[in-house]
Amino acid sequence: MGILRGGRAAVFAGGVLVLLLAAACSSIEEGQGDGNAPTAEPTAQPTETASTTTSAPAPGGNDDGLSTAELVAMAQSSVVRVSIASGVGSGFVIDPEGYIVTNHHVIENSLQSVDVMLSDGSVHGAELVGTDPASDIAVLHIDAGRELPALQLADLRDVAVGADVVAIGYALDLTQGSGPPSVTRGIVSAKNRVIQPRGILGAVQTDTAINHGNSGGPLLNYAGRVVGVNTALAPDQETGGVAQNIGFAVGADTVNAVYEEIREKGSVDRGFLGISNFSSIRPAEAEALGIPRETAGILLSDGGVAPGSPADEAGLQGRDVIIRVGEHDVADESDLAVAMIIHNPGETVDLTIYRSGAEQAVPVTLGTP
Repeated sequence: MGILRGGRAAVFAGGVLVLLLAAACSSIEEGQGDGNAPTAEPTAQPTETASTTTSAPAPGGNDDGLSTAELVAMAQSSVVRVSIASGVGSGFVIDPEGYIVTNHHVIENSLQSVDVMLSDGSVHGAELVGTDPASDIAVLHIDAGRELPALQLADLRDVAVGADVVAIGYALDLTQGSGPPSVTRGIVSAKNRVIQPRGILGAVQTDTAINHGNSGGPLLNYAGRVVGVNTALAPDQETGGVAQNIGFAVGADTVNAVYEEIREKGSVDRGFLGISNFSSIRPAEAEALGIPRETAGILLSDGGVAPGSPADEAGLQGRDVIIRVGEHDVADESDLAVAMIIHNPGETVDLTIYRSGAEQAVPVTLGTP
């Protein structure tokens, strides 16, 4: 996702935090992580994000309406075990017709087949509908001969930092498929994290225990909706081990946009803008630029427009504030990522920006990443 790398970086313990993708699969033989999961580096700017819901009707309840046991009983039948020759990950049914979301890194080393085991123990060969390495999301399809219980994606604008969440998945594949998935509980620690080097914007940070084998499984709120797809662990750079209580999930807004593109096209064809070192604008920054203090948007840094890029050719400048791409409002980095997912290379869209205190439209023809 080259257009979106370089958001404002956070510094953790004197350096940039490095992540391990959580489950390039648990070893089938040993029920342990393979120890060779690819690495990623996150930056952080916890702000609100956006997403739309998909799939079957939402289960009942709200953040205070279900006990953990009730939530698990409702959602567990939608969680699946995803296995390839070299290991195991997790996934969940997103459409009753048999469409399943998991991580790209769970299935990327599959040379022949991917098998999906449902909660009733039945195993089905899966078709790969499409995969998107940039967001670490893959979509599978199985023919189960019946409609399957599906989960909805959350709208992250309605998910508060500190909200209780539950992760369900085949952590370490402890039962090797002979029993139900594991369940862990925690909170949303932060929103709109960025996992590099893939540039996955809008990630959700959680203290919920996530281990190898959890990758591709859902992180659920107490309305029974998927807040994110469990993806990454943070190592402790001091000890070389895994950091405690720091895990990451691909945010529901990104998952939704990628899923819709894969269902429609089989792949994701992102537009390219050509900006870097941007961040969500803060009230004091908006005030200093002479625009309403409550403005939500992306502030471009000086030198953040790549020479010769679509943004440069459109005349974007440092200190511009992008608030809309086409009809898609942009409140933060995650919204901008989604806008690039839903708009294609070669497409001309109007960017609504603030410049020198005035709102204006700037047409830009998007390039290829």
